[in-house]
Amino acid sequence: MLNLKTVFVLAFLSTATSVQADEARIDTTDLHATISAELAEGMEVMQQDLTEDLNAMLNTKNKAEQAEVTVLRAE
Repeated sequence: MLNLKTVFVLAFLSTATSVQADEARIDTTDLHATISAELAEGMEVMQQDLTEDLNAMLNTKNKAEQAEVTVLRAE
């Protein structure tokens, strides 16, 4: 059998959980936009770094091949 205190506590708990559920909802639109912008910027920087590294490797390889050709011609 439920007494008045039990009914009051149940009503209070149900109200508290509904308020807590409302507070848990967060608008993530701005957060999503910020993360997407930072991710795009980071990917662009990574692409530039990768391109520079590959160009440096290709230049080094080309210089090594040219040096090898020069040495072979000298023999």
